[in-house]
Amino acid sequence: METLIPEAVRSRHQQQRSDYQRDPHQRPMGSGLELNGQRRDGTTFAVEVSLNHFAVNDQRYVMGLVSDVSRRRHAERALQRTNQELEQRVEQRTAELKQAEQSVREALEAEKELNSLKSRFVSMASHEFRTPLSTIMSSVDLIARYAEGPQKDKVERHVAKIRGKVRELTTMLNDFLSLDKLEQGMVRCTPQEVDVVHLCIELVEELRSLCKPGQEIDFDHEGHDRVVVQDKQMLAHILSNLLSNAIKYSPENELVLLRTRLADGSLTIEVSDRGMGIPKEDQQHLFERFFRASNAFTVQGTGLGLNIVRKYLDLMGGHISFTSEPGQGTTFVATIPQHVTHEAHPADRG
Repeated sequence: METLIPEAVRSRHQQQRSDYQRDPHQRPMGSGLELNGQRRDGTTFAVEVSLNHFAVNDQRYVMGLVSDVSRRRHAERALQRTNQELEQRVEQRTAELKQAEQSVREALEAEKELNSLKSRFVSMASHEFRTPLSTIMSSVDLIARYAEGPQKDKVERHVAKIRGKVRELTTMLNDFLSLDKLEQGMVRCTPQEVDVVHLCIELVEELRSLCKPGQEIDFDHEGHDRVVVQDKQMLAHILSNLLSNAIKYSPENELVLLRTRLADGSLTIEVSDRGMGIPKEDQQHLFERFFRASNAFTVQGTGLGLNIVRKYLDLMGGHISFTSEPGQGTTFVATIPQHVTHEAHPADRG
């Protein structure tokens, strides 16, 4: 057997052979070790050796089976290298993921801080701007009251322009403040009895000052019942926004229609105009924040009004839809439950 063993370890095999002869039993050689054999030319190769003994005519024989396992050894080493590489890659990827997770957390913290700063700024700016705007409006009212003489018509004309612009600024500030409160979850629906007809008449009278020359707002209510149990401020905001848009986007000498109907436990609000309409490609984005139709950039606005209207309707348990043809006008239809006896949330609608 020693002639098959590499010279470097041949001397140790004699002792191993003697030990086996003292206690012969079937077993593999070199269990747990990598064994090598030696060829005639002195080169070595991987082997696996198993021993067995038997007796013939009271003479003990030992049989050794030597198998060339070079290919298997090569495959095992290749597999081992692959496993090591995979483990290294897993460790590297794990480290990268931890770093990415840390970066995302830091980015989220920075975004939270930025949103907090933005919210505080919007709230502060909205409140601070409303005070001087109120003062301007009060002064304009006094100017109109005291204006006398041959220039009275001109003064009243300029006063009307100032009032209109102050209302526009106030509306924009209210939109930003409302959106900020909605996004922070600070807005809740507070139901109370509201006379829909009285509310609509008040809003129509208030908004007449925004009308262009020749424009009129026509209001009609269908049904004897006119009381709903809903949030009055939200309802007023929805009506005001839809009517203001109809006025803004309609030309002079056109009629704006406001129709309300109470039936089957629902309040339906319909606002129609004969204005520029909404391009087909823009209609799917109409309720998105800051979105403005491609044909509306000449008209002042923030692109927040309809987004806020839909959020309010969600809180009230209602919904809104519209139909529009470019150049022929637009009709918005909002439907709201007539009676809400609890504080509604968007989640209540499923």
